[in-house]
Amino acid sequence: MTHLALFNNLSNIDFLSPKELMQSDVIPMGLYIKYALTTPYLMHQLLATSAFHLSIRAADSRMVYREYGTGLQTRALSLFNESNPILEVSSANCAQMFLFSALIGVHLLCDALHFYRDSLEAFIHRFAHCLSVHCGVLAITSQSIHLLQATEVGAHLTSPHVFQQPPPNSDPDLGALQDLLLTTDLSLASRDACQNAVLRLQQVFEAQRSAPETKLRMPLAFAWPALLSPEYIELLRQQRAEALIILAHYAMLLHRGRDLWLIGDGGRFLISSICGSLGSKWQKYLKVPIATLEEGP
Repeated sequence: MTHLALFNNLSNIDFLSPKELMQSDVIPMGLYIKYALTTPYLMHQLLATSAFHLSIRAADSRMVYREYGTGLQTRALSLFNESNPILEVSSANCAQMFLFSALIGVHLLCDALHFYRDSLEAFIHRFAHCLSVHCGVLAITSQSIHLLQATEVGAHLTSPHVFQQPPPNSDPDLGALQDLLLTTDLSLASRDACQNAVLRLQQVFEAQRSAPETKLRMPLAFAWPALLSPEYIELLRQQRAEALIILAHYAMLLHRGRDLWLIGDGGRFLISSICGSLGSKWQKYLKVPIATLEEGP
């Protein structure tokens, strides 16, 4: 009965976020359900995400739903591994695997934003773990983009196109990051990892800027973490200032998507925590993220 209640919640108007569903790059819930009905690991993850939604909205049952969702997600991962002992993508499973990977990556990221706020260190530790899982999205997409384009999911995939475009020479929101990397004492490999993270972020910001004012393309924002290199993730684990400042600029996108229940005030939390953890030496590189917190209601 709990599973049925969670399944029914997938049709909840709050869960569906109508404003987001109007965007062409948002995969309709009907597609998730269609594939989940014949794919147990995807159905378990879909129900886990529904439980996560209720853990955010049902304050009196917050931890009950979160623990239930965690159990469903653990079972989903187990079923996925049983179904795919050899990670081989084909036309028969590419859509299911992509939807599962995307859903679990977003779920883990947003769970960290909501539930790991005791300290920046606690969040970063959890976030780094999420990134290692989320990177599976990139692996599956890169292997199967030509297969995915032939499915119903393919019509909603704009991320590959965006990340093939050259970034703008300059970006008003990200100029401080280029100045930062010009003066950093990071090793060459670490600097390259940060530069790649910034380049991908530039591509997302440019795509957001070209979208209609009323639409924030959150699928692109959720795609950015999947593109981060292991070197950059390790810099985050070490809480290197350069990596944290890049993350604070990414959090601007999250803050601008604060109306979406998945994110809430996660962007504000992240920007405020990073700014509070870095000394005065670094504050000049954080002016734009701080200013973003003053945007709108």
